[in-house]
Amino acid sequence: MNIKNGGAANTANTFNHNDLSAEDIEQLTAFDRNEPSHDAGYSIKFTETTATIANQYECDLQGIFSMDSEAVSGFKATIESIADRGALSPYTLRHYASRVSKIVKDCSITTFSSDTYPLLAQRASKDTNNALTSILNTWYRLGLPGISTETIDVVNVLRAKSPPARKRITSGDSTEGWYLTQEYEDLIDTYWIDYESNKVSLRNTAALLLMGQFGKRGIQLANLKVCDFQWEGESDGLSGRRVSFPGAKDRSAENWFRGSKFEIHTVGDDLWDLCMRQIDSTIAVHEKHFDRKLTAIEHAELPFFQRDYRRLKTLKDFKFGTASSVFHLSSAGISTILRRTGGSSVISQHTGKPVREFAYRMRYTRARQLARLGVPRATLQHWLGHDGSTSVDHYYDDPAEDARLLDLEMQVILAPLAQAFSGSLRDKESEAIRGDDPTSRIELDGRHNVGTCGEHGFCSASVPIPCYRCSKFQPWVEAPHEEVLLRLIERQEEENNIRLPSKARRILVPLQLEKDIAAVKLVIKLCTARKRELNSSAHELKKNPADGTGAWDVTTAPAAE
Repeated sequence: MNIKNGGAANTANTFNHNDLSAEDIEQLTAFDRNEPSHDAGYSIKFTETTATIANQYECDLQGIFSMDSEAVSGFKATIESIADRGALSPYTLRHYASRVSKIVKDCSITTFSSDTYPLLAQRASKDTNNALTSILNTWYRLGLPGISTETIDVVNVLRAKSPPARKRITSGDSTEGWYLTQEYEDLIDTYWIDYESNKVSLRNTAALLLMGQFGKRGIQLANLKVCDFQWEGESDGLSGRRVSFPGAKDRSAENWFRGSKFEIHTVGDDLWDLCMRQIDSTIAVHEKHFDRKLTAIEHAELPFFQRDYRRLKTLKDFKFGTASSVFHLSSAGISTILRRTGGSSVISQHTGKPVREFAYRMRYTRARQLARLGVPRATLQHWLGHDGSTSVDHYYDDPAEDARLLDLEMQVILAPLAQAFSGSLRDKESEAIRGDDPTSRIELDGRHNVGTCGEHGFCSASVPIPCYRCSKFQPWVEAPHEEVLLRLIERQEEENNIRLPSKARRILVPLQLEKDIAAVKLVIKLCTARKRELNSSAHELKKNPADGTGAWDVTTAPAAE
């Protein structure tokens, strides 16, 4: 009979659970422990006042342990079952168990019953109410003594109402949603400046820049190991310098710690160099902790983000390995780092106050930036590590971006009227200012001439791309401007394609060629219109020659369209 996996619940009609004594429950629980644990499970160790979950999270259970023996045994068996099945993450289970114990202690109750529970619900916050509801419902479903049908009915009647889903992504709240472009750029600059001026540690800077680069979840950063940074071979089709982030929120994961599929991304040179320094730092800290030289295999299993040395001293009796999370920072520890309680403040131009910083704001920002660059939904879904596309759709439901794109389209239509093109169109080179000077020609790849530069002074621009937005540029009507447009579009697509490992991508400050593309498109439209005008004039001239006969010159007549 498997108490923790519902065996007792299936025999509810054969005996009364309340007839079991505390000793019986302990014996059955001990028998259950002999069964193989689930792959996603983890351990729980009890003392007289506490429980240590997954060898990492300690929670105070004095309130629970002050209850009667039946309640204590039932609670312990319940959270052991949750841990054995990996139904909740260790951090969440610690959070729930601590809250339940505290409210029990505050209310001084000794049993969970239909009479005592209303007192708990009355004094409990929403988070504590949710913890009570989750733990006690699991307890009842397991068929363990201590929770009657009447009690669970009261629990569910008094459960906290779920608040409306918070839509930080689309809320438009300047303190919760994505960072404004200037805020993001200022934050990235500040991360580097604070590190170079020794205001922020190497470890914290690496965490901030990895989040600013990839927008991962905090738990993914916390679970990183040294071995996740690779530069040899190939992973998931990617080669070169890359990092493999352990996935999160994967319900099919075989293990709660690093059991989900990995998300692999290439890393730029500057960030890679910083991460290598962090690896050297974590190796040095752990070798000091163990007071010996670690092997290369042991180096690979070290956490990328080391704990504070004072905390490491409390872990001297533990060994680390592939499945161990003991030496890793918790997700709460990473969240604290990403809130940047130290370092230089970044003032928002929108609010005039310091920018409110937390991990998910950076995640929203990176996803929104990629969506605005035109990255396909499937690619962004891979980037975020989402199994479904529902959440990704929020980043493409962007009215402000839709308005901006519409404005770009309108600019192309209205540009001739608004004189958006500040240069001068020329039918041929000889009509251009400095048209008699071969050095004034603007060339593409040294083979195709596209126009004339009307400026005698020195220009440091890399021709011909910037020329199309210059007032001194004189494009020729018959020049191959389409070639320039094709090069621009290909370059922008290359910049946007985050899955090409062989391409250098400035992900923190992506290259934007939208204005150059718009300028070239406008020149092409003007040239097309001028060609039609010239063809129309030539057609009229051939149809009505000077002798007035109206005869066509078949040798020079324009071809039929």
